[in-house]
Amino acid sequence: MFKKTNIALIAILSIASPAIFCAPANAGGPFSNPNSLGDVMMVMAPAYALGMTVMARDWVGTLELGGSVLAAQLASEGIKALELERRPNGSDYKSLPSGHAAGAFSAAMFVHKRYGWKPALIPYGMSLVTGWSRVKARAHYWHDVLAGAAVSALFTWILVDKYIPDGVNIAVDTDGVAVEFKTEF
Repeated sequence: MFKKTNIALIAILSIASPAIFCAPANAGGPFSNPNSLGDVMMVMAPAYALGMTVMARDWVGTLELGGSVLAAQLASEGIKALELERRPNGSDYKSLPSGHAAGAFSAAMFVHKRYGWKPALIPYGMSLVTGWSRVKARAHYWHDVLAGAAVSALFTWILVDKYIPDGVNIAVDTDGVAVEFKTEF
């Protein structure tokens, strides 16, 4: 699965790189502005997770990814509407939680729970960059980023199941656990 993950990431980056990553800093690319970098990483993490579901032909996972990301975003926006905390830049009172962090961490946690920790390292890295960029841009405090990650963890835990590829059956009863593998030659 990890090799397929790398292929999916390379495909995503090759599509996005000319417009996003190769722009000179003075052209307003994402590396010239932490806010723009956070915007890019917030989109790239779910795109990476979506690429994994497509590579695995895991359509149930695709639905679970969409549901968990959507639920985390809706919950984050609902909490923001309570206007609990002023942003560090003073622009409004919608600092808590970070919606950018919720979106990015939701994708990373989806990959972790569904496919394991190794393929989740890349989207976790994207999520950390997203969180850092929101703090650096003075749009959030670190605890806002952690709150966004916590909202994502809640919905991932509720909505996402571990992926079991076709051909593997697991049965649990009072006698123990049985694992069956099917393959064709």
